[in-house]
Amino acid sequence: MKNNRKTIIIALLALGTLGINACSKDDPQPEIPQEEVNGAKLTFVEVTGENGEVVTGVEPIEITFDDKGLPPVGAHAHVEEGKTYRLTLTAYDFANREMQQEFLNDADRHQVFILGAPDGVLDYVYADPDNARVGVTGYIHVLKASDGFTFNFIVRHLNEGVKAGITAADWNNTGYNRFGGANDLDLKFELHPVVAGHGDDH
Repeated sequence: MKNNRKTIIIALLALGTLGINACSKDDPQPEIPQEEVNGAKLTFVEVTGENGEVVTGVEPIEITFDDKGLPPVGAHAHVEEGKTYRLTLTAYDFANREMQQEFLNDADRHQVFILGAPDGVLDYVYADPDNARVGVTGYIHVLKASDGFTFNFIVRHLNEGVKAGITAADWNNTGYNRFGGANDLDLKFELHPVVAGHGDDH
């Protein structure tokens, strides 16, 4: 009888251990869902201010990026001192369909950061529809000319609740990594803020 009781106890303990292990495997730590981006484009359109009126006769500047987030070799853009540009992100999925709306649909989990400019060279205002403040659309103000620099456009997928601690003034926060999450896009290319009238100089 004693042996039977021991056998039952051991069996119950073994089942309990299996149950704990099963729960551990079935309930892993949640992972951050990230959009599958397969290419992107940044477009600069000169406007007369934040009213968004496009300046006629000026060709838009477009920089494209492949599925690894890389631009063509030598890709760069010139923007002019004292001018304002509407900056728009277009993102593509695996089937080459536009998908930037996904960032806006989940605005509480996405934020654009724009890094690389020397102090006092650029200013930026978010201009997404419905006050989403993501950065799919925004206005870049070129405050002064400077040497060229690496313009870094980041779309960050944030952990739940993180966006509440981000303000519009954080658009160029070099410590953006402290806002928990992972990057959906990390795009880089050379930007040259030049004196007005020298936009085509290389």
